[in-house]
Amino acid sequence: MSLFTKRRSSRTRTSWCAALVCRYRGRQTRDRQSGVALLVTISALSMLIALVSQFTFGTTVDVAQAANARDELRAHYLARSAVELSRMLIKIQLKFVEPIMAQAQKMMADMMDGQDLGISLRVTDYTGPLLGFFGGNKTDVAMLGTLVGVDTSQAKGLGVVQGTMDAEITNEDGKIDINCGGGNPPTRANQIMVFRLLSALFMSPRYDLLFSTPDADGRFVDRIDLARALIDWADVDEQMFSVDANSAGSEDYRYDQRADPYLAHNDHYDTVGETGLVRGMNADFSEAFRPYLTTYSSDPSCKVNLASVKGDCTPLIVGLVRAALIPDMTKPPQDPTILDDNKLYPLASVLCERGAAVGFSSLDTVIGVLTNPAASLSKDDPRFQMMQNLTGITITKQQLSTVAYVGAPRVYRVVATGESGKVKKRITVILDTARSLDNPVTNDAASEKAAGVIQYWREE
Repeated sequence: MSLFTKRRSSRTRTSWCAALVCRYRGRQTRDRQSGVALLVTISALSMLIALVSQFTFGTTVDVAQAANARDELRAHYLARSAVELSRMLIKIQLKFVEPIMAQAQKMMADMMDGQDLGISLRVTDYTGPLLGFFGGNKTDVAMLGTLVGVDTSQAKGLGVVQGTMDAEITNEDGKIDINCGGGNPPTRANQIMVFRLLSALFMSPRYDLLFSTPDADGRFVDRIDLARALIDWADVDEQMFSVDANSAGSEDYRYDQRADPYLAHNDHYDTVGETGLVRGMNADFSEAFRPYLTTYSSDPSCKVNLASVKGDCTPLIVGLVRAALIPDMTKPPQDPTILDDNKLYPLASVLCERGAAVGFSSLDTVIGVLTNPAASLSKDDPRFQMMQNLTGITITKQQLSTVAYVGAPRVYRVVATGESGKVKKRITVILDTARSLDNPVTNDAASEKAAGVIQYWREE
């Protein structure tokens, strides 16, 4: 082989080797750069997913907040509408039903030779069904219209499209007014009356276990001491209440020496819940007695309106009977049988059921049940045979009238609810139909007062 051929062959091999090296190096470069596009794509998708997720979450939260705000506003006004409709029913009761019932009772008494039928009508007892015309759906409105014989298919303004509302009306007159003996200066006659009513309420032997159990501090609570403490909390003086004014000492309840010290209010109670601050009135006592107490004045003599007694009122009725028959609670009764719950509770339960069903038109009706229980039940009543063997008690209308009366309710409690979606609002209102209107919000102050002056308002 010639020298030229060898050199050419060498150059060819060198070029070929250089090409292989370049290809190898290029392949390495391409291998290092081949995943960049995938990484960029994954990163972009991740960012998009995060942005979309955040946007979706924010939108969902905003929609939920808007829906809750809408439902909260709607529920609020549904509850307020129930309050106003309840006030309308109260006005109807006072302006129309009461006068008509008085005339009807007089006519029936004349036809029955003066016999009192003892029946009264309160439209406020039917608040729920009556509000169904305004707060129910179309089906509820149509069903209610069918019951009263009214075609509601063409009526406007009945029912609601979304949400519901309801209300319950009760009377505060049928409770013991613990504010009646308070204030500045306190009226001693009223204090004695409140003490008499409270002591009679606590007197039942069914509460013996409650008064024989020590509290968290190891102290026992006496019935008389508890009634006295409730009165002293609301009066302005520092003198401990006593039926005998000459034996009264200074108040020494030591509220300021407790683990969480405070001072006695020495003025009217703001709410019944404030009784929990009174010495001896722990949670067990509050559960037992608070349903029969009120802080809203209705009778200037602190008497209880039996026409307003409803619900589980048996302990209250028993207490009223004992208060009527025992003028001085610090002394034992002349007739020990009135302390027998087995005798009084059946009579009181009949009175409660009668009061809830048809009400009372006068104290004569109450006296009739207490003195002659056998004649107060029909033969179809399961308790008829038991009442035949139960003797009544000796009580006069004059005695009962010292602690109770029967009359038109004055103070009403309205608990209205409005519900829309998942939101439920409740408004509690106390209305006084005899209180003067200090700040009228309408031009017709008399009409506004007739629907009850608002004493208390709470929304939750």
